[in-house]
Amino acid sequence: MIKYIKYYLLAFLLVTGSVACSEDEGAQILGALHEKVDIEPEPGMNLVGRVTDGKNPIEGVVVSDGFTVTTTDARGIYQMRVKRTTPFVFVSVPAEYEIPMENGHPKIYKKIALGDNDVVQRSFKLERAAKKERFTLLALADVQIGREDEVTMLDEEVLPFLIPYVQKELQAPVYGISLGDLVWDNMPYHTIYKERIQKIGVPVFQAIGNHDHDKAVSDDTEADASFESAFGPTYYSYNIGDCHFIVLDDVLYAGSSSYTADITDEQMAWLEQDLQYVPKDKLIILGVHIPTSRRNRPSTQVENCEELYALLDGYQVRILSGHSHNNYTTTISESIEENTLGSVMGAYWNGKELCNDGSPRGYAVYEIEGNRIKNWYYKGTAYPREYQMYLYGPGESVSEQYRDGLIFNIFNWHTTWTVEVQEDNSDWVTLPSDSNLKYEMDRRAYDFMFGETVPEHRPTAEPEDKNDHMFYYKPVSDSWEKVTVKATDPYGNVYTESIQNE
Repeated sequence: MIKYIKYYLLAFLLVTGSVACSEDEGAQILGALHEKVDIEPEPGMNLVGRVTDGKNPIEGVVVSDGFTVTTTDARGIYQMRVKRTTPFVFVSVPAEYEIPMENGHPKIYKKIALGDNDVVQRSFKLERAAKKERFTLLALADVQIGREDEVTMLDEEVLPFLIPYVQKELQAPVYGISLGDLVWDNMPYHTIYKERIQKIGVPVFQAIGNHDHDKAVSDDTEADASFESAFGPTYYSYNIGDCHFIVLDDVLYAGSSSYTADITDEQMAWLEQDLQYVPKDKLIILGVHIPTSRRNRPSTQVENCEELYALLDGYQVRILSGHSHNNYTTTISESIEENTLGSVMGAYWNGKELCNDGSPRGYAVYEIEGNRIKNWYYKGTAYPREYQMYLYGPGESVSEQYRDGLIFNIFNWHTTWTVEVQEDNSDWVTLPSDSNLKYEMDRRAYDFMFGETVPEHRPTAEPEDKNDHMFYYKPVSDSWEKVTVKATDPYGNVYTESIQNE
């Protein structure tokens, strides 16, 4: 069932012949700008509109209500038949146009508010711009504010580091995507979240998470009301450069914090239509909240993920997800990779600045050229970009079998990385695959790594996931003085850290 909410709109009528119409620009309920229907609707059509650059019509723009996907004709006109309960119509902004903004946030949609009207007209004006040959993508996961003290921590411990890094260090233009759990079960905080995220100073699109649903509402289609009021549709698409972005809602909510990971049939049908207008040489970047594939815990991945992958077959795809408050990457196929990101809030808003897996709370940065990801990295919010691992000394592992060696936590490691170790002045040695502890940690990363000896690096949350980026190394010499670890990712980034034998 597609998600919807009812909007009760007292609108005055403008009449052309026998056709009534109203226009809600999304900013006001009463006194909103109303658009007269000046497009002759085809038989059976009750939603019409025009897409222009302010003067000239734009042909071929993809427009959708979440059910039907169509395109504008040579006059810039689209028409479709919509259900009276359908809340939004949105444009998949073409790459040659700027992302429309309203009050510092992307606004690619309009409310339909069909009500008792026979036909409504919703028109869009896009600003023409040069196609972005390169851009930077900022990816956030699980900001998750729900109390005033958490807003204070966001204001004092995250934004003062995040904002200058985005505005001064990242190559413009920069676009953002936030991967759900914007708030923590407290629906009025969507407004507070909007105020804070606007301060970053770049367009940030939103995905819906499980904590963005009203847990007092048991119906999935109505529990989204707060999110939709603040951000519009829960699934949509847009284009930047040679990338086609898709945002999906993979939370099927049942109320009282109960939900399953599932993409509805309506979304799948919409996605199939949307992709018909996307050439195969485009890079697909798909944003969701719950990871679509969790090879270490398949019982918690999206139930119908294989159907999703089948629709994406033939494209180069990068899936971005959050939810787990852990960093891990999954190679789904030769053409599909999923990056599950650590969270902005960390394990919790607890002052420890750590995610469940011992990595710092943070976000991801993607440098995109044409239809490829040239580089990407995870960045700890309060740490320099180069900080990509933490090394634990002898005795810091609570597991007897690893207590005599070193544990390396390489936050964003994947099988495509190379990990090398140098003991004192010896030659570099590449760690074999069996040095990686894979999914052996059944509970907390720190429960496996260490005890109370290093509490400043110990998260206090109860994570749900295992960690696949821990390495064990037993020094060759009992009298070693320094061990250096060098981790090289597939993009040519080389990160090093050293530990002294005390």
